Amino acid sequence: MTIHLKKLAVGIISIDKLIDRQKMIMDNYGEIVHITRNKPKREMELVQGGSLFWIIKRQVCVRQKILNVKHLIRDDGKKSAGIILENKLVRVRPTPMKPFQGWRYYDTQDIPPDIEDSNFSDEFNAELSKLGLY
Repeated sequence: MTIHLKKLAVGIISIDKLIDRQKMIMDNYGEIVHITRNKPKREMELVQGGSLFWIIKRQVCVRQKILNVKHLIRDDGKKSAGIILENKLVRVRPTPMKPFQGWRYYDTQDIPPDIEDSNFSDEFNAELSKLGLY
């Protein structure tokens, strides 16, 4: 069974800013890795088609396919995990989300649908979603 993650994009104000940050990560590490303190216990379900859904400004906006989860050791000797993500962002229907810390599992039946290539701005897509038109 596939499972997904949802994660706040802390300090990110737009999808373009997320793209910029991930370009820097790619340049430094050769892959897009999101480092997290806690390793997901349902790792196998994540790498079998799961995605990480990014929450920007209290809305689920985009997702990235999870390719792998690496076990890491921090400089202080503590364990952590690196979630390896595909270098492709897929826009999803903007969906409101309350803030939380860390990441949470996101069941398949709850995830927002992908948006086909949209020429609209993120704000316009969010307004369409609020009105139930998207």
